[in-house]
Amino acid sequence: MKTKTKDCGLRKYIFLGLMCFAFFAARAQYETIVDVSNCPDAAVEQAIEQNGTKLLTEFNDAQGEKRNLSLSGINIAKDAASSLLTMWEVCPFRCDELEIIESCLRRNDGGYQVRNIPVIMEPRAGERFEEDKYQEIVLNYDAQGAIADICFTISSAQYKQIMRSNLEVTDLRRRSLVIDFVEQFRTAYNRKDMAFLEDIFSDDALIITGKTIQRKPVDGIAMPPEVVLTSQTKREYLTKLAGVFKRNQRINVVFEDVKVSTHRSKTNIYGVKLIQHWNADTYSDKGYLFLLWDFADETHPQIHVRAWQPFESTPKDKVLGLGSFKIAD
Repeated sequence: MKTKTKDCGLRKYIFLGLMCFAFFAARAQYETIVDVSNCPDAAVEQAIEQNGTKLLTEFNDAQGEKRNLSLSGINIAKDAASSLLTMWEVCPFRCDELEIIESCLRRNDGGYQVRNIPVIMEPRAGERFEEDKYQEIVLNYDAQGAIADICFTISSAQYKQIMRSNLEVTDLRRRSLVIDFVEQFRTAYNRKDMAFLEDIFSDDALIITGKTIQRKPVDGIAMPPEVVLTSQTKREYLTKLAGVFKRNQRINVVFEDVKVSTHRSKTNIYGVKLIQHWNADTYSDKGYLFLLWDFADETHPQIHVRAWQPFESTPKDKVLGLGSFKIAD
């Protein structure tokens, strides 16, 4: 009887130990530490590191536990928190790195930025798009080190290439601003942010969409496909886009091969050419995207042209760019 009692007690402790192990394994995925340099203010640098560490670690815990984000204890702007929770509803993500060591970049608005943060996307429902599972995000901070915004980014290699493409200080500052808004533009599609898209397109914006038409054979000879361009107004485009957002739980837009060019005489006009990957529950495509931006008001830039052409059937010499449009004075 004594032996039996000891065995029962031993099994009880083993069972409790396993329960505790399972509890802590489920609770704590792992901490991702943010370590930044080059911030001119030690107190702000500490705030950037603390808020970034708490946020990335919460991504890991919430994604691992399959729950909603809890942002309590993280100094994050109200709009940024709301935007992040919307993105999280569609597709949670985590950071597999134990430590993010990056230089702290100064933003044009006086805040700061930490780039090159890798995340793994894990959609809650629908098809899992393995080809864009790995993404990078950027954390934007205000002047005091509070998180002001979270965006999906272009790759670090593309960012460096764009920033190296011109050595004029003024132009470098403007190019940084262009990249910032391009990344916000991309993220707006991922989080289905109609308000941002409504605001970023000018009222008279030209929306151009290319469609591939298969041509009939001529004298038995197969003809190459033809790309037909159609245009629509801002209102027509956004109305259709709202329907797309409603029909798809998850939309993931990825930008690659981003190129920024400036107009020869109009210093506020920028052209952005890139390759866009669009993945949604009901539809996927790949195409050339051109955006004509007007930065006359740096706090409120406007897109005057959005042109999309199918990747496979559009000859490279037919891809629309800054030189394809006459800009009125």
